Amino acid sequence: MKDIIVPLIRRFVPAKPHFGEWEFLHPEPGGTVQGWRALEEQYRVLVLADAGAGKTFEAKDRAAKLRADGANAFFIRIEAIDAAFENGFEVGTAADFAEWLAGDGEAYFFLDSVDEAQLGTPRALEDAIRLFGARIQTARERARIIITSREDAWQALTDRTLVEQYLPHGAPAEADEKKKKNSDETESDPVLKIYRLGGLKPDQIRLFAAHYGVDANAFMAAVERGGLTTLAERPFDLKALILVWQADGALGSRLKVLQRLIELQLAPLSGMVAPQKISADRARCGAQALAAAVTLTGRSIVSLPDDANKVDRVDPAAVLPDWSEPELVALLRTGIFDDIVYASVRFRHREIRELLTAEWAQRLLVRPGARPEVEGLFFRNQYGEEVIVPRLRPTLCWLLLLDEGVRDRALALEPDIASEGGDPSQLPLAVRREMLAGIVAQIAADAK
Repeated sequence: MKDIIVPLIRRFVPAKPHFGEWEFLHPEPGGTVQGWRALEEQYRVLVLADAGAGKTFEAKDRAAKLRADGANAFFIRIEAIDAAFENGFEVGTAADFAEWLAGDGEAYFFLDSVDEAQLGTPRALEDAIRLFGARIQTARERARIIITSREDAWQALTDRTLVEQYLPHGAPAEADEKKKKNSDETESDPVLKIYRLGGLKPDQIRLFAAHYGVDANAFMAAVERGGLTTLAERPFDLKALILVWQADGALGSRLKVLQRLIELQLAPLSGMVAPQKISADRARCGAQALAAAVTLTGRSIVSLPDDANKVDRVDPAAVLPDWSEPELVALLRTGIFDDIVYASVRFRHREIRELLTAEWAQRLLVRPGARPEVEGLFFRNQYGEEVIVPRLRPTLCWLLLLDEGVRDRALALEPDIASEGGDPSQLPLAVRREMLAGIVAQIAADAK
C-alpha cells in the first residue's frame, strides 16, 4: 500500500499527573482538548501516544509547517542526538540552528521519540537530553521544546526529572516561589506540560479512508459493525484495516480482521527469493514463538542478529534456533514489528502480539500430553485456590476463543474475563448467555 499524506487536524488531551512518592498519570483527562497552537504556547511539552498513533508524523509535519510560516523550527530524533549532533536535523539544518543560537528569537524543537531512545542503552535518553541541554544552554529560555513518547515507555518520575534538570525553563527563584504558594503537590503547576494524542474521530476516519479510494461510509459501517473503532483511531492501524478492506472487500469480526492482518503482513516472506523465502506457515509459527517469548518474559524488545546489546532483550536466534540469520532478519522486517532502531524491534501492536501468543499456545495444546503444561502457564493454584495468571490474562482472552477446554476452565473461574479483551462476539451464543448469567449472579452475590 502506497502511503498517502492525509490532512488531519489532531487534538491533544491534557494529562492529569499525580505527584508524590509514586508519580503516575491519571487515565481521565486533566483539562479541555487542545490543538497544536496551544501546545506551542508552552515551553516544555510531552506528547504521549500509542504506537501507530501518528506522533512522529505529526511532530515532523508540524515542524515543517512552522518553518514554512517563517518560524525557527527543528525536528530531531532523540536517538540521533549524540556527538554528531549537527547531522541529526531532519527538519531545519545545523546552520539554521547556529544562526538561531547566535540571535535573540525563539525556536521550536520537536524531539522524537523517548521510546526509541530507550532502545539503546539505559543511559541513552539521559545522554541525549543532557547533550541537547548543553547545546542550547545559552538560549534555553528561548526554546520551546516538545518531546514525544509512548506512554508505556515514559518513566514518569525519572524522565520528568531529566527534563527539569537538563532542560529547565524559568528562573530558579520563580520556581521556589511557586513551590511555596503550592504546598499541595497535586495542585502544583509543573514546567513540563503533558498531553495525550487523541484518537481519530469518525469523520477523520472517513476522510482518511476516502483518500485511499475507499467507500468511506461503507468502510466506517463495517468498522463499527465489527467493533474495530479502537483500531481505526490510530493511523497505522487504520491503514492496516484499509489494506484488509482492499484485499477482501469487507471487514469481519475483530478476531478475523487481526488474523487476516497477520496473514497479509507476513505474506511478502513467502514471495521472497531463496534463501529468505519462507512459507506462510513457517513465518506465522516464527512470529507466534517470538510473541510468546515477549509475553512470557516481559521483555518487549527483540534483538536483530547483529545487536551487540542483548541484555534484557529477546534473542530470536535462541527462540528460533533452526532459523538462519537471513530468515530472522526478513521476519523482523515485516509490518508486524516496528521500524528497526538500534538493531532491535518491538511488536507494533499489543493485540496482535497477544493473539499470536494465543495461537502459539493453541498449537502446543494439540500435542499429545502437552495440555497440562500449557494450561499451567495460564492457571495456577495459590493458597488452595485456582487463579488466572495476571500477566497472561490478555492472551487468555484470545485463547479461550481458540480452545474449548481453556474456555470452559477460564469462564468457570471468572465468567466476565471474556469481556476484558479478545473478541467476545465470537463465543458461541449459548456460552455468551451462560457467561452473562454468571456475571449477573456474581454481581448479585457481591451486593449481599
